[in-house]
Amino acid sequence: MVHQVTRFSDAFSAWENWNLTDFDSKSECLLAFKQALQSAQPELAAVVSYHIEQASALLAVTHQLVGPTGETNELYTAGRGVALVVQDSTEEQAKLAVVAQLTAVLASGNSVILCSDDTKLSQELEAAYVQSSLPTNLVQFAALDAYHQLLDSDVRSVGYVGSGEVEKTINRQLAKRTGAIVSLTSETDLSSIPVAHDPHLVLRFITERTRTINITAVGGNATLLELGSDAH
Repeated sequence: MVHQVTRFSDAFSAWENWNLTDFDSKSECLLAFKQALQSAQPELAAVVSYHIEQASALLAVTHQLVGPTGETNELYTAGRGVALVVQDSTEEQAKLAVVAQLTAVLASGNSVILCSDDTKLSQELEAAYVQSSLPTNLVQFAALDAYHQLLDSDVRSVGYVGSGEVEKTINRQLAKRTGAIVSLTSETDLSSIPVAHDPHLVLRFITERTRTINITAVGGNATLLELGSDAH
């Protein structure tokens, strides 16, 4: 248990810095990860490339909102924290689904702990991670059984690839937790892997934030908030 606590703590520290990194820099790091996968696992590299491209279209731009009192309002996205990705199947399609979730988690500004007994996949992903420019401790690897303990830590999102029965078990465990609500993204249809093909997958791992800056005066332009007629 102590080992899992340390693993979570390291992942959380890595997340704090990664979450403050601008999207272009995140994208460059992920492209280096994709390039490291390219020669040994071109199919997995293609999955990474696809979700980087989709994330760029969705997250790269800060949206300007209406400022009714003269202020500027910006809508942007951020990561939620440490994400847990659980791989409970070693089928070929499952590997693509895992990489899709892993890429979406990182692109959206989270750190990730992958729990899997697929030794070959874990070794290939870890080797690519080490070769890339992704920060230390941002991606961590653990045995499948470790997810039971890690679910009791302060993970903020969970990705699952495997059977419907285990999915329900994880969902029940998450429902019993106190504190922040944790989203569960599941891929249980391992024949067509629809979640892995979802161009909006990255949006399942983000939180939306707004930034307001008063640019006219302290409190904005208060005259725009006046109600009633001159007699009032």
